[in-house]
Amino acid sequence: MEKLIFNFFLVIHVICGFLSLSTGLVAMIAEKGKKTHNLSGKTFYWAMLGVFVTTIVFFVIYPAQLKYQFFLTIGIISFYPNFSGKRLLSMKKAIVPQLIDWVAAWAVGLCGVVMLGYSVYGFLHPEGFNGLAILFAIFGIVCLFNAYGDLKIYLGYQKPEKMHWFLGHGGKMMGAYSAALTAFCVNIVPRYLPAGTPAFVFILTWVLPGVAIGVVAARILKKYRLKFNVKAAKPVLQEA
Repeated sequence: MEKLIFNFFLVIHVICGFLSLSTGLVAMIAEKGKKTHNLSGKTFYWAMLGVFVTTIVFFVIYPAQLKYQFFLTIGIISFYPNFSGKRLLSMKKAIVPQLIDWVAAWAVGLCGVVMLGYSVYGFLHPEGFNGLAILFAIFGIVCLFNAYGDLKIYLGYQKPEKMHWFLGHGGKMMGAYSAALTAFCVNIVPRYLPAGTPAFVFILTWVLPGVAIGVVAARILKKYRLKFNVKAAKPVLQEA
């Protein structure tokens, strides 16, 4: 019964994964604000939610397995920019975080701390980790940067930049898309690698898609910052 439930949700997971990969690409290419962009963007959001929920199910079924503990944390870091990017669309006039925004930001920060804890443990006790200690460290830091980027604005330590909802939404959604692309690469690429391939190559399949999308996102956002004449956000000076 356990295996049957797992396979059922695995099918849903795969379907949602392919949906997110395809609709996310359409949303990035389509003209912003138009019907195609909006429809594909909404589909991408719900597909990523499906990926996240099924990842939770896998962890519930096999909570003691390190693989699914890792996938759960990856699910959190993958869905957070998707969630917070959508939330920014409701904060066009000003960033006024609601309880759900605070909980999500602190949760992804806590996830980062947990991942770094796993990383330290993995380096001290490497048996069974098979390179996961490095991945826990990399994505743990990414988690903390995600939390820091939002909380410093929520807490009033930095003012939102001009067109924050547009630029923030775009940046976060491209970050979420990098997660979808990474999932595709780590599931497909290793199948075509020869036996005896060094472990670092498998680690690169986890890292390079995010780096590639990050470079593309930076170029796209730079273009829009120039278009909207947006200057870099400055920290808020605190009075003594």
